[in-house]
Amino acid sequence: MAEKIAVGDKLPFFLYDTPYSAQNRFRDLLAAKSPLVLIFMANFGHPITRTFASRYAETYGALRDGAMALVVRSRADKLSRNIGPDTLPYPLLCDADGVLYEYLDIPQNSSTLMTYSLEGWRILREAKKQGYRAAKGTPQQLPLTLILDKDGTVLFCHYGASLTDVPEDCEAIQSLLEELELTPEEPEIDAEAFHEVYDTHSDTVQEDEPSERPRRSRHGRRRRTAVDDFGPSERVREYNVPDMDKTSVVSLFDDPYADD
Repeated sequence: MAEKIAVGDKLPFFLYDTPYSAQNRFRDLLAAKSPLVLIFMANFGHPITRTFASRYAETYGALRDGAMALVVRSRADKLSRNIGPDTLPYPLLCDADGVLYEYLDIPQNSSTLMTYSLEGWRILREAKKQGYRAAKGTPQQLPLTLILDKDGTVLFCHYGASLTDVPEDCEAIQSLLEELELTPEEPEIDAEAFHEVYDTHSDTVQEDEPSERPRRSRHGRRRRTAVDDFGPSERVREYNVPDMDKTSVVSLFDDPYADD
């Protein structure tokens, strides 16, 4: 393809490796929960990638109406030494050879002034204090954010202008899904049926038995709880750990399984 993907295009099914499993089917990831937010960033050792990977992990419970996965330009076998199936609450796809990056024409840029935002400079400055040293003249991998439906069709696409031009955290991802109206619609309640059920229930409540009611704020609205805001997060399913040195990183157009 080697051209930028756009809304309405379809990402092909492929096989991918993670630090804790090999040859996973992308179609299974899409089918597990949709829409899927797929974020492409630089290698996992880059301070900015590490920073956002940590933010996504810490706020993953805020993503109620979809799923997310992070794609990095790193070798799965090297990351497997430190990243196990319980390390991150979301899948980490490894594409060290940049097969997907080239297929989607995700740009690189050698200009630090063009690739680093103010936030990027702050993250990099703190990383340097801890001993990080970037190789001079190395092109910087810019990010890409996609939102896909269960068939791999692109519902949203954003090529980042800087290394930090991605959703800030999972709360921002949830807000993006809501703004794009990609969250489940609330069922409409028939007013007459509601009053009929409510009146019937009210007749059965004894006056001397206080009913269980949600606590309300001074303005009369129900107080939101932690469950309302964050909900239970889903654990990433675990796979059998293969010999990572003997697997390919990404096999584009190489899904040998027939459709179910």
